[in-house]
Amino acid sequence: MIALTSGILAVLLYLTGTLLQKQVLGNSVPARTEPKARDGSKRILLLAVIALVIHMVNVLQIVNTASGYDFGFFKIATLFSWVMVLIVVISSIKLPLQNLFLVLFPLAIISILCSVLMPSQATPLTDITGGVALHIALGILAFSVITIAAVQAMLVAWLSRELKHHHFNSVLRHLPPLQTLEVLLFDFIKAGFLMLVGVIASGFMFMEDMFAQHLVHKTVLTMVSTCVFGVLLWGRHAQGWRGKTALRWTLSGFAVLILAYFGSKFVLELLLHRT
Repeated sequence: MIALTSGILAVLLYLTGTLLQKQVLGNSVPARTEPKARDGSKRILLLAVIALVIHMVNVLQIVNTASGYDFGFFKIATLFSWVMVLIVVISSIKLPLQNLFLVLFPLAIISILCSVLMPSQATPLTDITGGVALHIALGILAFSVITIAAVQAMLVAWLSRELKHHHFNSVLRHLPPLQTLEVLLFDFIKAGFLMLVGVIASGFMFMEDMFAQHLVHKTVLTMVSTCVFGVLLWGRHAQGWRGKTALRWTLSGFAVLILAYFGSKFVLELLLHRT
């Protein structure tokens, strides 16, 4: 009952925040110059903080069960969405990232509804050591940061296209300069890359066998994704990669990471109904 109630409340708050963010972006006057728009941005952040607290209650209820930790497909998805919103809320205090809420809030809504309404097929984990917990935490953070980077990359690509075709609408007035968005994008990619390296290192240190049958696909795909982002960072530093090139590499690495984290879970739990 607590999981359902907290889930519904969090969904309503995220939905309200999405509508307010859309309203702010539709305002013809930038938030930095219009008091009412600035107040709207503050209300969105306040709503996000309240939603995060209630969402956290929901996550604790559905993941931490009496039988152990349930990391089923939809359970882990709502945990990821909570971490992503948390990162952007904290970062928004000093960085111009609030526009990402227009994507992250709906993702949180979908993940919460699915986690509450869809049954889990996963077997709860009961024997998590400190090292394994660190490995899992790094994995959650890495995937969340890379997802934010992917959303940021699509925003950069869209803004670049709009400016190239001289489409100056109200949304553009609320966005930072393109160069600033690109710097933020690569900051997220750097952070995500370092976390992925930490995921791989902690896996080899604390997991019994990273190439066991149930882990080999995740291990290999995580390594491939890490290499993709490593090449992208090298290309940015050595060749000045940006624009479409950066978008392609970012989304490619993100797609591989999705397969690593959710590919087998989707097949086993949702298609084959196996744990």
